[in-house]
Amino acid sequence: MDIVEKLVLFCLFTFLLIMSGLFMFANHLVVVFPGTELDPMVMAEWRTRTIQPAFYMTACYFILRHFLGKNPTTTLWPVFLILLFFTLTQALLFIDRPYKFGIPGIGMFAVSIFVTLFVRLSHSKRKKEIRMDTF
Repeated sequence: MDIVEKLVLFCLFTFLLIMSGLFMFANHLVVVFPGTELDPMVMAEWRTRTIQPAFYMTACYFILRHFLGKNPTTTLWPVFLILLFFTLTQALLFIDRPYKFGIPGIGMFAVSIFVTLFVRLSHSKRKKEIRMDTF
């Protein structure tokens, strides 16, 4: 069973890695799901209404768990990772010349760096508090 589990997770990892690369650097290749005849505008609306809110709801879920005091050693770590990857993907957009997102994009990048560092510091602080209480 371990081999099947590892194989499935490896395939999922590979798929997600390839798709994230395509969406960052060659999004014109993935206009619609392969094999479907969806209108590209419908597909864009689908992404906007499903994938993006899922990202934000995941972050909200883990922040809520932090406020409720559940799993204090791990609740901020997933939020940090989400924000870190969000910041990383924004940084990678600067490679695309010319930069298409103007001053608001640069401002959002700066805010995301600040928030990512803040969450990381909060995680470190919380982790130290838990370790002090257990000993």
